[in-house]
Amino acid sequence: MLPEAEKLDVSMNIENIFFNGYLMSPFEMIDFVDGFQCEHLNVHFDTGNIMEYQFPEHWISMLGTRIRNIYLKEYSLKGTDHSLEAFRPLLDGTTNWPAVLNAFETTGDNGYLTFEYFHPFAHFPEALIYLTSDSLDRMLGKKAINRR
Repeated sequence: MLPEAEKLDVSMNIENIFFNGYLMSPFEMIDFVDGFQCEHLNVHFDTGNIMEYQFPEHWISMLGTRIRNIYLKEYSLKGTDHSLEAFRPLLDGTTNWPAVLNAFETTGDNGYLTFEYFHPFAHFPEALIYLTSDSLDRMLGKKAINRR
């Protein structure tokens, strides 16, 4: 597939998914991606997938420019529920967002940020869009925070 990606000038991005028990450390991900010696093989980085086992800010600084696209996904380490229910709306979990965003800034990443969420609200699901937009504005410094 890599020769086709090169021909089309597109990036194939490997996502950090831990549920399969493969590429469980940033070192393994780096070795895997770099082992192909191809600029068209990179990383699709998901902040929430890492949170059950490790911290995204550590991976980001190590993976650096290998990261080509980003999912901001919230995860909660509270309690013992390690299911899909542990994924939460942005800012409603235990992710250290200032550290994550600082790590991205340190790597020089200016790419797109996308959000992934599994459980829309049962009633008025569009509210999640507004909640996510507001959370992203606050995280990225686009909205002033009123502290009383």
